[in-house]
Amino acid sequence: MLCTQHPSLRLRLTPEFDENGVSALSIFLKIDVPFFNTEQPIFLFDTFTDNVPGHPYRSVDVNAYDDDGPVVFTFHDIPSSNRNTQQEWRVNRQTKGSITLELKAFPRKVSETTPLGARIDLRRDQGGLQGVGSWFLPRLISDQTYSTIVEWDIPSDAPAGTRCVWSLGEGHDPVVVEGPADIVCKTVFMVGPIQSYPDAKSPNDSAAACYWFGNLPPNFDRAKTYNTKLYSRMASFFEVEGGSYRVFIRKTQVGYGGTGFLSSYVLEYDDSTAEVSDDELLLLFTHEMVHSFAEMSDEEDGYDNDWFREGLAELYSSYLPYRFGLRDKDFLIRSINHHLQGYFSSPKIHMDIRDATSQIFDDWYAEWIGYKRGCAYLLFVDCLLRKRDGQLDMSKNGRIDRVIIDLARRWRKGQRVCAADWLVEIRKLVSPDDLDLEDHFWGMIEGRRVMDFENLYFDNEPFCSTSLPILEFGFDKKSRRTRVISGVVQGSNAEAAGLRDGLALLSASQPSACVEDVCETFRLFVDGGGRERLIEFLPRTKDKAPSWQVSGPRNKSLLEN
Repeated sequence: MLCTQHPSLRLRLTPEFDENGVSALSIFLKIDVPFFNTEQPIFLFDTFTDNVPGHPYRSVDVNAYDDDGPVVFTFHDIPSSNRNTQQEWRVNRQTKGSITLELKAFPRKVSETTPLGARIDLRRDQGGLQGVGSWFLPRLISDQTYSTIVEWDIPSDAPAGTRCVWSLGEGHDPVVVEGPADIVCKTVFMVGPIQSYPDAKSPNDSAAACYWFGNLPPNFDRAKTYNTKLYSRMASFFEVEGGSYRVFIRKTQVGYGGTGFLSSYVLEYDDSTAEVSDDELLLLFTHEMVHSFAEMSDEEDGYDNDWFREGLAELYSSYLPYRFGLRDKDFLIRSINHHLQGYFSSPKIHMDIRDATSQIFDDWYAEWIGYKRGCAYLLFVDCLLRKRDGQLDMSKNGRIDRVIIDLARRWRKGQRVCAADWLVEIRKLVSPDDLDLEDHFWGMIEGRRVMDFENLYFDNEPFCSTSLPILEFGFDKKSRRTRVISGVVQGSNAEAAGLRDGLALLSASQPSACVEDVCETFRLFVDGGGRERLIEFLPRTKDKAPSWQVSGPRNKSLLEN
């Protein structure tokens, strides 16, 4: 029996099966809650998050009761200032004692035309089921610390080899975690014929593991050991003791990327990712793990501070593998230059970063502004401080790292950490003679100030000015979702290569590679009159943008442009 000084939140998940594997989750959620009346919402539920609609519950789908018997929940939409939306769940009478909810969550129906978004939805994958709590669980509105107990109830007639994993534990036995009431909403659940590294049958003391269904592509299979090496080093870097980390990999019809959660992240891949290089996978793995250690709170106006969230994850995806001895200096410089190419060659380099946030799922170029501009800004501040300190060795931490580690610690403790906190700490380190910090920061946010690396160095290598051809995919991004080409730009390289409105899109290479490398071609396979046809072009204009790159032998040709 659980003995605790905190109220408890107990979640029991029971998988259901059909001929294709796990088909649904039966949910039992029992919560110790204070007295509630009809005017007080008890739960929040995410109805739309980062381009993904939540589970389509109706009030009749919720079987609820407390100490006095049945309770009826009503749903109330909350006005939203952006695309993300929520509901309040309220009761029809005063409550007494613990509240129990019984629900059934079904996987989202998806196809090759499903819009890309956050990797939160419950999905079927090769006989199994995987998803994030926020997609199928309501979130208790409470600031109290709870004892969260998560357990799986696997039916006795479940297929042989059925395994169950949660971000914070594996197996049938209950896992107890002390913390905020929303832990179950910030974590990943997976059940079915799970494969793993390290293998479940092999005794190991690793604090990190990877989980997937079926067979991984060869490049993913090679890279799966990286996370176990990375986690212990990253935990030490961010001064986190103990804990564990789990990576959940799922296959999808269309999509490649990751989303970070508490002590875990979800990595999504499709057939086209078989061509992704090992270094590209390493960058993505590192990027997503950084999210679990360092984030920033939303501003009062709703802006999610992705200049820091995504920018830092990009920067550290280059820095940390090098500092941890997992990659060499050539990797460091090459990847930093790719980030800078993505920043300087954007046709929307002057777009307000807050406007870009609302367009990331519809606009080729807005999608990357937070990532690459934030990365370039943090890189600039780091190099400026290193020049002042005379500490140019990138294998060593700089003063910016101390600021980031301290802010991350506050964020992990649940404190509100925003841009103002960043400016307070950096102001202590930057001389007004070197930089008008406020104007520089807001100029970055608004897009009116482009990063200038003149007279700065990166690991003793100078930044050199050059010019880069501007990125232009030459057709609408929505074509990837509709699977029909539209919006072909007249005079673009895409048009010159034979791309036309109305062609059926069969598959395409990863656009991220083109964003980061001005020499990378974009490849599409289209239906050309009943036969598969390859269209390949360089997604760039003839116009060039001034830019900066780190000098180095491998970058010589770019710097000579």
